[in-house]
Amino acid sequence: MSTSAVMTTDKKQAVLEVLRSRAMNYRMFSRLFLRPLTDQDIEDIVAMDLASKAEDLEGTGLLAEGFNDMGRGLNRRNTGTRQQLATDYTMCFDGITTINEKVAVPYASVFLSEEALLYREPRQKVYHLFRAEGIELKQGVNLPEDHLSFELEFLAILSDRAAKALEEGNKENLDRDLELSRTFIHEHILNWYDLFSERAAQMLNTRFYRGLLKATKGYLELDLETIDELEKVTDE
Repeated sequence: MSTSAVMTTDKKQAVLEVLRSRAMNYRMFSRLFLRPLTDQDIEDIVAMDLASKAEDLEGTGLLAEGFNDMGRGLNRRNTGTRQQLATDYTMCFDGITTINEKVAVPYASVFLSEEALLYREPRQKVYHLFRAEGIELKQGVNLPEDHLSFELEFLAILSDRAAKALEEGNKENLDRDLELSRTFIHEHILNWYDLFSERAAQMLNTRFYRGLLKATKGYLELDLETIDELEKVTDE
């Protein structure tokens, strides 16, 4: 039986809004880890009023704490903030700064392989999964697929696919995309994110990027709960 046959129009629209919001949020996090912020990026983030979003989340949890730090970290954005953020990003996420000769670059292979090098087994697993799902990095991108940005973008794509499946009444594909999202979060992100985040937090100097580390972890944890709720709602 199709999802459209058993869900009311209002419930279906509510689920679609959640799925589209997930895709948008994952793309935001993906963008923030991919490269240093431009002036326009900063203005766009300021317009999101993340500090207010933190208040809406009742000020508790990593997501609220992270959003608050990110928002307040841009309060004085006209005093050289972009350059400070660019320096912070480059020194940490591009691997220039080290602690005990260890870097905090956002690649799974660095934290999951014994050699702590790029292009190891974690990257191969993500590469083959992306290929199986018909996903390729944009032409000209010469970074490994296990970069956190690409993994977060993959979750956005899965949420887009889930929304399309719901619109088409394809319960099988909807369930598959939600389950794959859950599995991917557990097996390809959360299994190394804390190691990355803890090391990066020791290197970063800006409140914005330290907040980003918190907010990303908080959102991933919240999304696992969201996936559970979506499955319950679409099974009713």
